[in-house]
Amino acid sequence: MSDSQADLFATAPLPSGGPSDEIVALVRRRLYATLALVKSASAMPWPDPLAIIREDNAFRFGKDMLPPDEGAALWAEFDAEMNRLYAVMNAGKEPDPGG
Repeated sequence: MSDSQADLFATAPLPSGGPSDEIVALVRRRLYATLALVKSASAMPWPDPLAIIREDNAFRFGKDMLPPDEGAALWAEFDAEMNRLYAVMNAGKEPDPGG
């Protein structure tokens, strides 16, 4: 590979200034709304496994846009609620050891 060609598999550098305050505020509102949704849910609030994965990934990515302490605290709460909802979703679905 020549020096002038970029590595297609390298991690893209973050913009030098980071996200704008407006973007951070938008992400913060979305994360808090998602957290409120999962806290109030008695069952998984998304209809299918891909939607669940998409929401989990969006939260995981979004928390990194916030100050580290705030992002970590939100993630801990979200993760605990998701574990609770997964337990509800999987209740009674234990694999049959007899096959």
